[in-house]
Amino acid sequence: MGAERTTMTTTNRATSTSWLNGSGQLRLRTPSAPAARSAPDRFLGLVSAIHRYLPSPLRRRVPVSFIGYALINGSGFFLDIACLWFLYERLHWFYPLAVTVGYAIAGTYSLLLNRWLNFQSHGHLVAQGTRYAVGLVSQYVIFILGLSSLLHWMGMGAELARVLSACCEGVYLYAVTRLWVFRDSPEPEPLTH
Repeated sequence: MGAERTTMTTTNRATSTSWLNGSGQLRLRTPSAPAARSAPDRFLGLVSAIHRYLPSPLRRRVPVSFIGYALINGSGFFLDIACLWFLYERLHWFYPLAVTVGYAIAGTYSLLLNRWLNFQSHGHLVAQGTRYAVGLVSQYVIFILGLSSLLHWMGMGAELARVLSACCEGVYLYAVTRLWVFRDSPEPEPLTH
C-alpha cells in the first residue's frame, strides 16, 4: 500500500491534478489559472458600480449594502407578488393564506440572498433567521398594517398610503438587517475601477 501511495502521489503531482496528503486523504489541485470571481464578488462589483453613479452628497450617506439590500428586497417584492398571483389566482388558495405564504417565501429569499451576497455573513443561520423573522413581523405590524391604515384613515388614498408605508418599511427593515440581523458583518467597501 505504501508503494502505491508514493507512486500515486508522484504521478498525480506530475500532472498537477490531485495528490495525497500525509494522512492519505485525496486533495484536488487545479492548474494555475486566473481565479474565478465568486458570486458575492460579482454582486459587490454590480452594487459598487451603481453606488458610483449616485450624486456625491448622496454617495457619502448611502452605504453600499443599502443598494444591495434594495436590489435583493426589490426583487423579493416581485417574487412575493408572483407567489400571491400563482397561489391565489391559479391554485385558488384562501387569500390570507396565499398572502402569508408569498410573504414567507419572499422573506426567506431576501434573508438568504442578503446573508450570502450582500452582507457575506458567516454567522449562525438560525439566530440570524430568527432575528430577521422578528424584523419582518414587526415591519408588517408597524408599517403594513399600522402606518398604511393610519394614513388611509386620515384621508389618504389606499395606494398612496401603501406606497409611503412601503418606503418607510424598507428603511426600517434595512436598519434591522444591518444593525441587528447581520451586526457582526462589516460594511463592504465599494470596489473601485
